[in-house]
Amino acid sequence: MRKHLGILAAAAGLLGSSLAAAPAVWAAPVQAAAPAVRTDVVITSFDGTPIHTNFFPAAGLASGQQAPTVMVGPGFGLPGGRLPVTSTSTLIGSIGIAPLRDAGYNVVTWDPRGFGLSGGEAYINNPQYEGRDAQAIVDYIAAQPEARLDAPGDPVLGMAGASYGGGIQFVLASQDPRVDAIAPTIAWNDLTTSLYKEGSFKTGWGALLCAEGTALGQLGSLVGNQGALSAPVRKACKEGLTYPNRLSSESVAYFASLTPDEMFTSITAPTLIIQGTADTLFTLSEATRNYELISSAGTPTKMLQFCGGHGLCNSTAGPDRITPAVLNWFGKYLQDAPVDTGAAFEFIDQFGVTRAAPGYPAATGSLTGSGKGPLLLTPAALSGAVVAAAVAPSAVNVPISAPAVTTSVFGAPQLTLTYRGYAPRGNTHVYAQIIDRSRASLVLGNQVTPVPLILDGRERTVTVPLEEVSYTVTSASRLVLQVTPATSVYALPKATALTSFTASVTVPTVGAYPVVP
Repeated sequence: MRKHLGILAAAAGLLGSSLAAAPAVWAAPVQAAAPAVRTDVVITSFDGTPIHTNFFPAAGLASGQQAPTVMVGPGFGLPGGRLPVTSTSTLIGSIGIAPLRDAGYNVVTWDPRGFGLSGGEAYINNPQYEGRDAQAIVDYIAAQPEARLDAPGDPVLGMAGASYGGGIQFVLASQDPRVDAIAPTIAWNDLTTSLYKEGSFKTGWGALLCAEGTALGQLGSLVGNQGALSAPVRKACKEGLTYPNRLSSESVAYFASLTPDEMFTSITAPTLIIQGTADTLFTLSEATRNYELISSAGTPTKMLQFCGGHGLCNSTAGPDRITPAVLNWFGKYLQDAPVDTGAAFEFIDQFGVTRAAPGYPAATGSLTGSGKGPLLLTPAALSGAVVAAAVAPSAVNVPISAPAVTTSVFGAPQLTLTYRGYAPRGNTHVYAQIIDRSRASLVLGNQVTPVPLILDGRERTVTVPLEEVSYTVTSASRLVLQVTPATSVYALPKATALTSFTASVTVPTVGAYPVVP
């Protein structure tokens, strides 16, 4: 679509008492004033909840001109951006307001329900609440004179934003066809697998998110609103953060209902998924599931990995590829520009080297390891740094074979544990992670995976996929699988027992893909 150019001409005037005889004198052209920024616009949602919204016209836009619009959602517990000069954050991978405006897009931000100055309570991007709030914002955008339209009431519309601001994109795009392109960053597929994997509550992140949602959500009594978190969310916080740290069936069912597979497969808006390899809240496997579901429906889909996200990049981050990727994506799907959006899948290793693949890289080989040993399960054997795994001093250590030549490890390693032990409270977990002894015992991606155990005195076997990793290994690499009793990322073990383990692990490797310059 093309922009409509609108320049206000200066009015012409005639001097003198006689129109026939007087010469015409024309005033010099006056440049049209730029449209005004509108902050704290209150939109009334479907149930009367006030949603505070901000509209930033595209940079250089003159009165009478229109531009595509991009909605940028904030992180959990935060208000929408109110400063038009906000740039990008390479840590979380979210494009900011300024680059979008400079590229010719109107930008809309908002305080989600329950947070900032908006009313109501947070239901965690529930389609029936936050989704309908977002639809009301789209209605508002369609009525703005600066918004380019596909049709009456239907703006040319993209979405960006990270974490909570990423999750809302899947919700809105699945229920409102007016969304034309999305670029969700470090978002989730299912909160039950991201926060409660294998029945172990992620207490590190859970404590931070629940505290933030309560303390930093709404301005509360200052604006007369209710508490920030809705009843089902408060219930899950209490269950997950108090012993025995188990979510009820009601809580599991609630969170599972928010993001069914059908939500992703119904998305038709071209989708650029951006995910961090060091994200320990919403891990690579969450993004992979989203990628698989959306692309399976034939929707144009791209995955871009970076070192960052919810967590700490313990490797080389590499150049910022996120800002140009998002602008290219919107350029193609919002501006109809002839731009190259690159390969469908771009993955990054610990050296910041990005490689391009036509789709999710399929395993072409593997590295393996096996070993055994006793392990005392006790909360005292704690390792990690609240939201990131660290080398465990108490663990069953299993060496993994090194490749003959430099190879890309990519995907989810498969772990099989045969174990025996007894405890009065027999249901508990151990935690598995892969470290690199050749790099100061670096934990690959800071990732750790819970493995459920039943300690009833019988020999049992369990097989689980570990968190996905993206890593380059050489003949000098010394990868080691660690099976450890406790990690600060998850809840403490529920049993103290002496156990024995036999472990085998298969780490997938992929073929040589071209480096993205």
